[in-house]
Amino acid sequence: MERMRKILLFTVVLFLFFSLSKNILDYRKTLSFYDSFKKDYEKEKKTNITLQTEILKNNDPNELEKTIRNKLSLLKNNEVAVIIPEPTPTPAPIKKPVLSIYQQWFKVFFRQ
Repeated sequence: MERMRKILLFTVVLFLFFSLSKNILDYRKTLSFYDSFKKDYEKEKKTNITLQTEILKNNDPNELEKTIRNKLSLLKNNEVAVIIPEPTPTPAPIKKPVLSIYQQWFKVFFRQ
């Protein structure tokens, strides 16, 4: 009888252990799904904010006028356009090799 109780108790503990481990694994899967869903939600939320600001920017008459004027290079009355050319890189000066004093004298006398 005592032996049957131990077997029954062991079976119940084993059942609870496997049930708990299954629940823990399901919880981890659910948690990872939640994290990925939350990241996607935050990404879409940022995209939505960006698109909303672009809509407001494009509907603003001053911004629209500015965009058209910049693309067509138009000016208002009493406005002056300043065009700045892109800087060009300056070439590095060519350094002549420095000759020793003996070589310089040799060149002076023998013109090589």
